[in-house]
Amino acid sequence: MKKLLVSQILALIFSANALAKANNSAIDITGTSLSELFNLKITSLSKKKQALNKAAAAVYVLTHDEIDRLGVTTIADALRYVPGVEVANIDASRWAISIRGFNGLAANKLLVMIDGRSIYSPLFSGVVWAEKDVVLADVDRIEVIRGPGGAIWGANAVNGVINIITRKAQATQGVLLEAGVDFKQNKVVTARYGWQLAQNAYMRIYAKHRQHDSTNEQFSNDNNRHNQVGFRFDYDIANDNALTLQGDLYSGVIGNVASQAAPDGQTQSGGNLLVNWQFTGDDNGQHKLLSYYEQTQLSVPMLDDQREIWNVDYQVEQQWQQHALVGGVGYRSLQDQVDTRPFDFIAPKSRHDEVINAFIQDDIALLDDDLHLIVGIKYEHNDYSANEWLPSVRLSYQLPDAMIWAAWSKAVRVPTRVESDIRYGSFSGEHLASERANVYELGWRKKWFDVWQLDATAYRSQYENLLSFEANGYRNKVSGKVQGIELSNSIQLQPSWLVRVNLSHATMDLSTASDSLSPAGAKTTQGQMPRNTAQVISMWDINKQWKFNGYLRYVDKLTSNNIDSYWTIDATLQWQVTQRFSIQLAARNIGDGSHQEWDALVPIEQQVMINFRWGI
Repeated sequence: MKKLLVSQILALIFSANALAKANNSAIDITGTSLSELFNLKITSLSKKKQALNKAAAAVYVLTHDEIDRLGVTTIADALRYVPGVEVANIDASRWAISIRGFNGLAANKLLVMIDGRSIYSPLFSGVVWAEKDVVLADVDRIEVIRGPGGAIWGANAVNGVINIITRKAQATQGVLLEAGVDFKQNKVVTARYGWQLAQNAYMRIYAKHRQHDSTNEQFSNDNNRHNQVGFRFDYDIANDNALTLQGDLYSGVIGNVASQAAPDGQTQSGGNLLVNWQFTGDDNGQHKLLSYYEQTQLSVPMLDDQREIWNVDYQVEQQWQQHALVGGVGYRSLQDQVDTRPFDFIAPKSRHDEVINAFIQDDIALLDDDLHLIVGIKYEHNDYSANEWLPSVRLSYQLPDAMIWAAWSKAVRVPTRVESDIRYGSFSGEHLASERANVYELGWRKKWFDVWQLDATAYRSQYENLLSFEANGYRNKVSGKVQGIELSNSIQLQPSWLVRVNLSHATMDLSTASDSLSPAGAKTTQGQMPRNTAQVISMWDINKQWKFNGYLRYVDKLTSNNIDSYWTIDATLQWQVTQRFSIQLAARNIGDGSHQEWDALVPIEQQVMINFRWGI
């Protein structure tokens, strides 16, 4: 089967090459050259704009054009195609997503944001992916940082940072109508309208419905329904003075895979409101004030969680001689009510927590701007582990068409509400310490003749105080290391054809303390990380009307979950019928039939979806 899949993808590539040679079209598939693509501006690494190819970190940007080509309906599915991100589809509704190990439904060492608003759940420090949605046509880019981001973003940014950045309202003017359906009646419907309110003031509103029927109605109940509405308002008040106001409301239901008798396994609803004001001060410093309020309700078979979050962050950028300084302060308030059933095992039921933080980073340019030393530290005080200091040191050296960089960072994960406040008899999670990581990274980027670019990273992460599940509760009794190599190649075979080849290899070695009563837990976590993953991504503009994209993915076995290694092929064909109307056909999991990606009983099956879009 593996040989057949490899031969299929090779045949696909070579036949595409022959057709491309016969076609005189020279369409840049991303709207930029390869050099310009890797000179994109990013903001998630240092909370300021900087060129991607000068970032002293393992960074990848999934662009708006790439997302459009994927034929996916959720952010979680789009992340499959980002190098170094581990994505497992548990069933039709649930995902396990992480970076550099420690994956699971409640993966807790990854910080995920939408426009700078954290979407991880303080209940368990993971992301409820089924309740976090956006209109994919409104996503400008997804910035992914592999490695710690604690010195800038704080606790829980241990192994990576994902920031989903949406487009300005000015870029989404007019009507967008989109409908996608597959042959199993799963469907996604989106409507969006954008208009100009006044000079330099733009607005958009949207509504989205997503429905996924059960994978197998006789044996599974993994269906889900999600409805969401929202808006975004952008006002350019003056030069370097801009205001953004945006918000969303949502509700959804997820089936209970474990029980046909209780079909509604999970319900969620909530809303958020965010304001972002950026301006230039009298000192020529770049100032930014970001604040948001969020309210969520989550109900699962044994627990109800109601939560209110208010967050405010202020930062300023200032250039002084060879020093590029950025610093800021922040405050976060969390109020919750957690009810458990059939008996109480979370105490107290209601809790109000506060987090205060401050950070500073200095990017020092040396040797005529070829050498950069980036030193930063963040202080954070929380109600679970008290004071946390998160330093980072990065060094980069620019060569002709190349750059090398090295970094050391410290990161922590703070105990969660469930871990700290669980109470049942002698079982408790009191007096837990933060999980800690010291991470060493070495990276190299190289470009050859504007047709091939290589991004290579080697890393070693040393962990201590990792949690184990003991007979008397959670305890900090696990330590160990994860080390690996990540390679990302981008090859411009023709002006209209870009190929990416991504490879990663990693090993995890965890051990428990001698007095631990649960030594098998560390080995279970160890066996949930694939040693090897690979991706081949082909994006080809046949002509001005047709685009063909092919995706080959390999994921190594997960020994703890008894999941075999697997290959899958995905493909999309896009037809731009008119300037405003397009049709896309997307096929998923071609050639490998159904397979399991995690430990659920529900297999991930082949899927063919057709999507109709009218508008921009």
